[in-house]
Amino acid sequence: MSGPATGTGFERSESFRPRTFLAGLLSGLVFCSGLARFESSRGYHDVFTRFHIYISPDAQYYPTLEEMCGVVRTRCRSDQVLVIVGGNSIFHGVGQPAEKLWTNELQRQLGDRFAVVNLAFRGAFCTDGAAIVAEVLRKEFPRQIYVANSGPFAMPEPMGSGTYRYLIWEARSRGLLERFAPREEIIDQYRSQDYTSGQLFDLWALDFMDRALRFRDLWNWVGYKYLFTIQNPYTPHLPQAIWPRDRFADREDDFEDVPFSKRFRPEIQNAEMEIVRGFSSIFYFKTHAGEWHLKPTYSVEFNRVVEGAFPDDLKARTLIMLSRNSPFYVRQLDSDEALREDDAYRDCAHAWRAAGCEAADYGRDYEDTDFGDRTHLTADGGLKLAAQVSSEVQRIAGKLGYLNGGSPRP
Repeated sequence: MSGPATGTGFERSESFRPRTFLAGLLSGLVFCSGLARFESSRGYHDVFTRFHIYISPDAQYYPTLEEMCGVVRTRCRSDQVLVIVGGNSIFHGVGQPAEKLWTNELQRQLGDRFAVVNLAFRGAFCTDGAAIVAEVLRKEFPRQIYVANSGPFAMPEPMGSGTYRYLIWEARSRGLLERFAPREEIIDQYRSQDYTSGQLFDLWALDFMDRALRFRDLWNWVGYKYLFTIQNPYTPHLPQAIWPRDRFADREDDFEDVPFSKRFRPEIQNAEMEIVRGFSSIFYFKTHAGEWHLKPTYSVEFNRVVEGAFPDDLKARTLIMLSRNSPFYVRQLDSDEALREDDAYRDCAHAWRAAGCEAADYGRDYEDTDFGDRTHLTADGGLKLAAQVSSEVQRIAGKLGYLNGGSPRP
C-alpha cells in the first residue's frame, strides 16, 4: 500500500522546483529592469547627430523617453545652456547630410557655452517628443531653451501626433510632467472623444508594466547595440534586417546634389501652390472693406490650445519658429494673397507671444536656392536658419539670466 501523497507532481519532480523557478524569474526581471534603467539613463548613443531614419519609427525603432534623456545627458555639461531642438522634418534636417546639418552650424555659432541637441522627428508637432524631454529635464537642466518649428496657426496639440504620442503617455504614467490644468483639460477632452474605456485600460496596463519592468528601454538598448529583429522597409532583408541599429550611419540625401531645375518640377506646381495658399486661406476671411481678418472661431480655439501647449513656467524658455515656404512658390501669390500670407505669420507669432512663448518666422528673405523643395532647406538655407535661431537663443538666454552666472529664470 502506497503512502500518502506528499504534494503535487511538480513539487515531487527532480527537474522542476516552483520556488526556485519563481525566484529565478523574479531575479531575471529585476536584473533586466535595472540594466535597462542604467544603460538608458547614462546614454548609449556613442555617435549622435539626430534620430535618423534607421533609428526612428520609420524603421520600426521607437526611441524611449529615457533613451532620449540619456542622449541629452551625454552631450550637455552642467556648465552649459541646453538647447533642445524639436519640430518636424524641416528642423530634423531632411535634405541635409549629417556633416551639413543646420544644428551643427547652430552649435558652432552659439559656442561652447551652449549644447545643442537635435531631437526633431519627421512629421512631429512642436509639442512632440523633444518638448516632452525638455519638460522632463527641466530640473536636471534648469538652464535650457526649447526650439521648434510650426506652421502659421497649425494647432500645437498637447497630445502630440499619433506616431509619437507614446512618449507623452510614458512621461505621464511615470509622473514626470507638470500637472498643468489647461493641458489636462485638453488631454481629457481628447481621451474621452478618441479612446474607448478598453483602449484606455490597455494604455494604462502597458505603461504600468513598462514602468515596472522597463522592457521598452531594454529592447531598444539590445536592438541598438546587439540585435534587431523587427522587419522594416529600410532593411527588409537578411543580414541587414537583424543588424544592431548602431551599425547604420546617418545617411541623408543631399538636396544640393539635385539640379535646381529638378527641385520645383512643373508637374507638381499646381498642387504645391494649393498647399501654399492653404497656409493662410483657411484661417482668414475678407471683410467688406477688403481687409483680411482671422476667423474668430479659429482664433479662439487656437489661443486655447496654445495656452495648454506648454506649462506656464516653461513658456518663456520656448521658441517657436514659423516656417515659410520657398520664395519660388510665394512669388506666385497675387498681391492680395501675399498680404494675407504676411498677416498669417504676423498674427500667429503674436498669438504665441501673447501666450508667453517666444516666436519668430524664418524664410522671408531667403533665396530659391536655400530650399530643396517647397518647405525643406538646403545646407545653405540651414546656415541662414542657424544664424537666425542663434540670435534668438542668445537673446532669450540673456533675458532669462542664463549667461551672467545668476539663478536662471523662470
